[in-house]
Amino acid sequence: MNIMKFDAFTHYKALFIAICIVLLCLNISVNKGFQKQSHEQNPNAFTIPAQVMEHVSLGYNNFSATWMWFKTIAYYGSHTESTNYSYLAHELHSIVQLNPTFEPVYYMAASVFPWGMNNTSLSRAFVLKAMIAFPNDWRWAYYRGFNSYWFDHNSEVAAHYFELSSMKPNAPALVTSLALRMHSHAGNIQTGLNFLKGLLQKENDPKLQTQLLKQYRQLQTEQQLRAIEALLAKLPQRHLDMSDLKQLRQMAYKMPTKLADGGMIQMLKDGSLLSSKAKKRFKLFIPKKRQGVGNHVAH
Repeated sequence: MNIMKFDAFTHYKALFIAICIVLLCLNISVNKGFQKQSHEQNPNAFTIPAQVMEHVSLGYNNFSATWMWFKTIAYYGSHTESTNYSYLAHELHSIVQLNPTFEPVYYMAASVFPWGMNNTSLSRAFVLKAMIAFPNDWRWAYYRGFNSYWFDHNSEVAAHYFELSSMKPNAPALVTSLALRMHSHAGNIQTGLNFLKGLLQKENDPKLQTQLLKQYRQLQTEQQLRAIEALLAKLPQRHLDMSDLKQLRQMAYKMPTKLADGGMIQMLKDGSLLSSKAKKRFKLFIPKKRQGVGNHVAH
């Protein structure tokens, strides 16, 4: 008897959901023109709070999340030139409330919001949620780091998240290099060196240790060159050649005979320094169109 009651309840529950979906689809198709006009005037009038959706879904959270996803991308596809990002964020938030591991939402939030708004104000929370939902996936901390640098011009925050990303399983070596260059760009070379030192202590693979040690010496070399350039800036007169280094030695400043990477100090025509081994500085590449945009440091 109880089994029959349970089966009947399940049957009516499924029937109720099916009827709701049919009625909703009919409502969308029949009143499409009216909804489009009304939605543009007040998009939030067509939103359902995430907490309510959890009850309305009657336990079919994943199904409801998928249905809401198709509804959301349909909206975005028809409003790419006039997207209401607050409404879009609300809909995406409702989906991950129903299903916290719905990856497409996080991908969309990590890309559409920052590129559409030119900042990370809306994408930030979604990427942090993704980091919690997928704790071993290096990509989410990487997205947070990239967006912090590219859109918020914050090298210090970017370095922090690139560090987190680099310590996740299967993270490519490039992420470690990005973290170091961000630290260098933000003026936190010692922080980058400490980070590398920690990695060297944990890493047992000889090949990876060799790569990390090479980067450690490159970063040390950059630190040495910056320290020497700071001293050169104090000279009363500069000749922009090796005689400037001679002046520093005469003033009792100690100059290394060899830099950390094994190279010798070289001076370019503009007075800047290089290592004879690396032939280039350990700097962050900034495309021409991004040069001068923001200050690329922490706010």
